[in-house]
Amino acid sequence: MAVVPKHKGHRSHYDPSQDLTPDQLHRFGRVASSAQKRRDETDARDGVIRSAKDVAFKPIVRPKKDKPNTVRYAVWMLVVMATSLWLMYMSG
Repeated sequence: MAVVPKHKGHRSHYDPSQDLTPDQLHRFGRVASSAQKRRDETDARDGVIRSAKDVAFKPIVRPKKDKPNTVRYAVWMLVVMATSLWLMYMSG
C-alpha cells in the first residue's frame, strides 16, 4: 500500500455562498412542491385502482384453509400404491 500525505482541509473547498442563488432556491422549491403534489395525486389514484383491482380479483369460491385435502391425498396415495404394485408384479 502506498504512503500518501494526509489531506489537509478537505472541506475548505466548499463555499455555501456559491451553493445556490436565491432565484435557483425559489425555482427548486417550486419544482419540488409540484413534484410532491404529483406524487400525492398518483398515490391517491393508485390506491383507488389497487382497491378496485383487489375487488375484481377476489376469488368467488373461497378455499377452506382449515380443512386439509384428505380426499385428494388418499386418491394420490392409492395411485402410487397401485403403480408400485404393478411395477413389482411386472418386474418379478
